Amino acid sequence: MAYRRFCLAGAMLVVLPGAAMAQTQAAPAQPAAADPAKALAATTPAKPAAPPKAVAPAVKTVETITVTGLVPDEKSTIDTKSYTLSKDLQAQTGSIADALRNVPAVEVDLQGNLSVRGDGNVTILVDGKPSPAFEGADRAAALQNLPADQIERVEVMTNPSAALTPEGSGGVINLITKKSRGGGWTGSAYATASTGGLKRGGLNLGYNSKMLSLTAAFSGNYQRNKDHAIDERGGLDPTTNQFLNTIDQGLGRNLQRGPTARITASLTPNDKDTFTGEYSFTQLLFYGHPNDAYTDFGPTGQPTTIFDFHGHRRFLETGNSGSAGWKHTFAENETLSIDAVYNATIDRDHFLDTTTYTLPVGKTAPLELFRNDGNVHHSELRVAYARPLAGGSLKAGYEVRHEDNDYPFAIFEGPTETSLVDQPNLDNHYLFKQTVQAIYATYQHAFGDLDVQGGLRLEDVRFDLNQLTSGARPSQDYERAYPTLHLGYKLDDDQKLSASYSVRVQRPPSMLLNPLLVVDGPQDFQRGNADLKPKETRSFELGYEQHAGGQSYSATLYYRRTKDDAAQVITDIGNGSFLYSFGNLG
Repeated sequence: MAYRRFCLAGAMLVVLPGAAMAQTQAAPAQPAAADPAKALAATTPAKPAAPPKAVAPAVKTVETITVTGLVPDEKSTIDTKSYTLSKDLQAQTGSIADALRNVPAVEVDLQGNLSVRGDGNVTILVDGKPSPAFEGADRAAALQNLPADQIERVEVMTNPSAALTPEGSGGVINLITKKSRGGGWTGSAYATASTGGLKRGGLNLGYNSKMLSLTAAFSGNYQRNKDHAIDERGGLDPTTNQFLNTIDQGLGRNLQRGPTARITASLTPNDKDTFTGEYSFTQLLFYGHPNDAYTDFGPTGQPTTIFDFHGHRRFLETGNSGSAGWKHTFAENETLSIDAVYNATIDRDHFLDTTTYTLPVGKTAPLELFRNDGNVHHSELRVAYARPLAGGSLKAGYEVRHEDNDYPFAIFEGPTETSLVDQPNLDNHYLFKQTVQAIYATYQHAFGDLDVQGGLRLEDVRFDLNQLTSGARPSQDYERAYPTLHLGYKLDDDQKLSASYSVRVQRPPSMLLNPLLVVDGPQDFQRGNADLKPKETRSFELGYEQHAGGQSYSATLYYRRTKDDAAQVITDIGNGSFLYSFGNLG
C-alpha cells in the first residue's frame, strides 16, 4: 500500500487564557454624625484603579502534523486506465502473469497467453519502451517468468492515442516498474515456493539523493508444468474418395527457469534537465519433453500407421536491452525529450526427436535435430515535444524504429546423435529488415465538463526479406494514417461518460512472410506469403464510470471492425499431412 504524507512543520497553536479579575466590596461603615462636607466627598467618583499587569499568553508548539491518504487503486485519464498492484498479494509473490489476471479487461490463461477483450494481439511496453522479452513467440513464458514485485502499476489502453504505436489490434499494456523512494539506501527481498515445483526469489535495491536516483532489481524463477493435447484431423483420400482420420495424442513435460536483472538511473543536475539510463538482462531456459502418439486410419476404419514421436527441446533466449534519455523543461508544462532504445535478443531453439513405428512393422526413421535460431536487433529513436497551446495541451513527436533480424533454420539427420548430418534441402535461412518512420500530433482541450483529445499519426513502413536459401528477395513499402479521437464528459464528481475511436494495425511476423516451404512437424509443413498486408482494425468504444463507497464501477460498449486479417489456409497433401499457408481472407 502506498501513502502520501504531508507535513506542516513548526505549526503554532496559541492559547490565550482570560485574565481573572477579582472584585472586593467592603461593608459600609456607620458614620458617627452627618457631615455635609464628608457627604459631598462620598458622592465624588473615586480615581480609577491601575489596570492589572499584562499576563504573557501560554504558547504550545506542535512539532509535526501528518495527514495520510491512500493512493487510489485505479486512475483514469481520457485515454488510459491505470491500476496499482500494491494491494494484490500476487504482486508480492507471483509473476506478472498472475497479477494481470486481476486487471479488468485483461485475460491470462494458465499457459501465460495474454489477451485484452479476447484479442491476443496486444503490444506490451515496459516504462513506455519496447521489451524484447515480450515480442517473441515465447512471450507467454516471459510473462510467467517476470516477478510482479518489480511492477508498480499497469496501464491499459484499449484505444491508445496517436502518441503511441498503433501496433497491436487489442491495444497496449504498459508496465510501470518500481522506482526507489526515500532518502539514502533502501532495499527489500522476497522468496516464495509453492506446489508444482514453483520457486521464485528476488532482491530490490534503491538509492536516492538530491540529484541522483538509482534502482536495481534482481530475480530468479523456476517452475515445472505438464500439458495434454488431442489433435484429431480428417481429410478426403483422393484415391478411395473416402474421409480418413488421423489422431495425435500428446503429453508434454516442461521445465523453465531464468534470471532477470534491471538497473535504472536518473540524474537531475538542475531544475530544467533530467538524464535517464536503463539496462536490463533477461534469460529464459526452457526444457521440454513432448511425446506424441500418431495413428492413421484407413478406409475400413482400421489403423494403417502407428508411430510414437519422442522429443527433447532446449530453448535458450537471452535478451539485453539498454536505453538513454534526456528531458528538458522550458517552462511549466513545456518539455522536450529525446530517447534512444536498443534491444538485442539471441534465441537458440534445438529440438531432437526419435520416431518409433509400430505400423508398418519394421519401418524405421532416423534421428532428427531441428535448429531454429534467431538473432533479433531492435533500435528506436524518439523525439517528443509538449506544451500548452490556446487553452489546451499539444503533444507532437517523431519516431523511427528499425529491426535487423537473422533467422537460420536447419535439420540434421542420422542413425545416432553423434552422427547427425545437415540436410541442405531442408535448410531455411533468411534475413529480415524493417524500418518504420512516424510523425504524430495530439491536441487536448476542455470545454467546460467536456474534454476532447484528437490525434493523427502518419507512418511510412518498408521491409526487405532476403531468403538466402532460395534467393528470393521480396519487399514492401507502404504509408498509413492512424487517426484517434477521445471524448470525456463529467456528469458530476463521481460519474463520467467517455467515447473513443482509433485505428490499429497488426503487421504480420516475418515467418508468415517467408515464401520458402519449411517442415513444421512430422506431418506439418508451412509456406509464408510475402504479399500479406497488415491487418487493420477500427475500434469504437463508449463507456460509463462511477465511483461510490470507495469502489469504482465501469461499463464499456465496444465495436471492432477488421479487414485484411491473415487467415490460415490448410491444404491436405495426403498421408495425414497438411500444408499451412496464409492469405488476407479474414
